[in-house]
Amino acid sequence: MKKITLLFITILLTGCWNYQELNEYAIVTGMAIDWKKDHYEVSFLIANGNKSEDNSTKTSLLTGEGETIYEAIKDISLISPKELYISHLSIVIFSEDVASRGISSVLDFLLRDPQSHQNFYLLLAKDKPAKDVLSILSPLSDYTSQNITSNLINSYKLQAKISDASFNLFMEKYLQPGFEPVMNSITILGDIKEGQTSDSQEKSKQDAYTKLSTIALFKNDQFLGFATEDESIGISLILGEVDTFYFNVPCDDGTVVSVSNNYKVDYEVEKNVLRVKAKSEGTMREVNCKINLEEEKEIQKLETKAEEVLRSYMVKAIQLAKSYQTDIFGFGLKYYQKFPNEFKQIKDWNEFFKNYLIEVEVDFQYTSKGTLEQSLEREKK
Repeated sequence: MKKITLLFITILLTGCWNYQELNEYAIVTGMAIDWKKDHYEVSFLIANGNKSEDNSTKTSLLTGEGETIYEAIKDISLISPKELYISHLSIVIFSEDVASRGISSVLDFLLRDPQSHQNFYLLLAKDKPAKDVLSILSPLSDYTSQNITSNLINSYKLQAKISDASFNLFMEKYLQPGFEPVMNSITILGDIKEGQTSDSQEKSKQDAYTKLSTIALFKNDQFLGFATEDESIGISLILGEVDTFYFNVPCDDGTVVSVSNNYKVDYEVEKNVLRVKAKSEGTMREVNCKINLEEEKEIQKLETKAEEVLRSYMVKAIQLAKSYQTDIFGFGLKYYQKFPNEFKQIKDWNEFFKNYLIEVEVDFQYTSKGTLEQSLEREKK
């Protein structure tokens, strides 16, 4: 009898006493934050569920304004007929104006909100309002947030131009001494107004689409500027945030498209110098020159040139970070871990970082030439 009573109580405790129907919620999948003169403009991308018979869009974009993020969200609540639910949030997009002013208040809200699972990505809208980025529809996915998230994940795996854009990693760098965060950027190409209509999803050629751009540099919570494409690659290489990526190696009359894999980076920290040591293997994916790939000397020449290319990416990234006086590589954290007493005596690490000697060494080796032993032109001859 006691077992039956205990089972009954367990069912009551784990039942639906705090359950609400899913359709009572407005599921937020994306968030955009802009600045209008003297206040925030916050936009939520709401998932509507299945398409209706007239093929209307699956999402709605609701916007509110306020002096604080919380106040702007409460303004959205006055529009939404359903309770806002942000546990399924996948992306948060900032405008340049907001990021330049500082995003600490936004980060504070995202950390404190009990609904926020913090399992989302951060992006900076480049040259466009953040709200517009969320409004561009794509025929490849039902939700703009889903489309951008998938693009981030796939690009991060295949290209060194994209950094890890997760909220948790950004906060980890933001809170640690001697480490400044970075953020991926995104822009819009094409006619924005046309790209916001459901008709654009039915066209074979999109009127407008979003495209991931270069890495944005921060100091504390403030946006400083954008890296170039080469500098973005260098940043990812130094941070070790790469899996597989391609790059062009020059040869006498063309290029060899190479794919790097098994990439590893290590650091040697001394008081007056820090050495970045990168090591990678690679394969040839496209040969656009008349090089003889059966000669070991020619392969070695290509490997040396590949090392020069990779090193140039990293040197450019270091020069950029020093020009902004922001240690986005976490060299200060590594210095602190090895020389804690000396680090504490440095008043401003970013100022020290500007003159800190950083050397870069690269070891690259080709492990495969692909399915052809020669270039197609030499194979034909």
